[in-house]
Formats: sequence, structure tokens, C-alpha cells
Amino acid sequence: MIAAVFMLFSIGSLQAQQPVGTIEEEFEVLTERWRTIVGQLETYDGLGAFCQSPDFRKESVEVLSTIHHLDSLILDMMLDPTSGLEVSKHDFRKTLKDIYKFEEDYGVRSFIAFLKESCITRNDLEANAESLRNESGMYSYDSQIMMLETRLGKYLKHMMTKVESIDEHIHHIHPDQLYDIEILAKNETD
Repeated sequence: MIAAVFMLFSIGSLQAQQPVGTIEEEFEVLTERWRTIVGQLETYDGLGAFCQSPDFRKESVEVLSTIHHLDSLILDMMLDPTSGLEVSKHDFRKTLKDIYKFEEDYGVRSFIAFLKESCITRNDLEANAESLRNESGMYSYDSQIMMLETRLGKYLKHMMTKVESIDEHIHHIHPDQLYDIEILAKNETD
């Protein structure tokens, strides 16, 4: 029940949020929202909410899609020789490396595929819970849950590390150099 109330509050705040203005500010807000989503998803119960709640799935995918949209805008600005961004070579290389890695390893499709596989595993565990409770060691119900949470936690931790790293890189670009933006995802929901 508490998770359902939290999800409704999160979705309501998602829709009520006004555009922040700059890529830097928007990415900061999205990083915090993603941190909250990851905090929920890394638990067995949070995975259950993702698997069973279309609203939570939609919110998770929308936030991740918007993060990917913004990192693409940042990448485009960095690669545009006319943008006039004043970024050190070290920050430039590190930012590009982190964005490319995030895009390659943690795209929306790979996130959905990973969570779908995790939901299937969770559903199998729940379907066989009674017999697994009689098992011992690594084959027991509790051990299987712990292994699933560990796998999920590792994936989400690596993903969150990349999002936070990109957020840090953005702060090395002066805010006055960034374009004012209107998030496409927000325009699509209007």
C-alpha cells in the first residue's frame, strides 16, 4: 500500500514539474529522480512493484529516456565546434567516454531487457516459493532472493554511477554556456 501511494505521489510530481531551464539543472533533477527509482528497484519488493505496476514501469522508463535524451544533447553540444563550450581536454575526453559507455551499456532497451529478465526470475521464484522454502543453501527461497537482489543491485549501481558521473561532468561546463531547453518528454505529455 505504501509503495502504491509513493508511486502515485511520484507520478503526480512528475506531471506537475515545470521545465527547469538548463540542461545542467534538468539533469540534476533527473539524477535525483533516478536515484529514487533505483532505490526502489534494487529491492525484491521494488522489483515486484516494477513487474506489477504499469505506472511505475512507465515512470522508470520515462525518466531514463529523458536522461538519455539529455546526454545526447550534451554530446551534440560537445561535438559541435561552433558551440563555444570551454571545456578542458581532460574533461572533454572523460565526459565523452562516460556518455558513450552509458549509451552503449545502459540504454533504455537494455534496461528494459534486464528488468524483464529479472521479473521473469522473480515470477518463477514466487511460483515455486513453497518448494524453495524446503530447500537449503543457495537453492533456498531466501538465497535465491538474495542472489536476484545482488544481481539487480550491481546492474543498477553501475548504471547509477554513470548517471552521477555524467551529472558531475555537466557541472564542469559553465551553466551560462548551456542552452535553455524544453524537455521533449514533457511536450509529448501535454
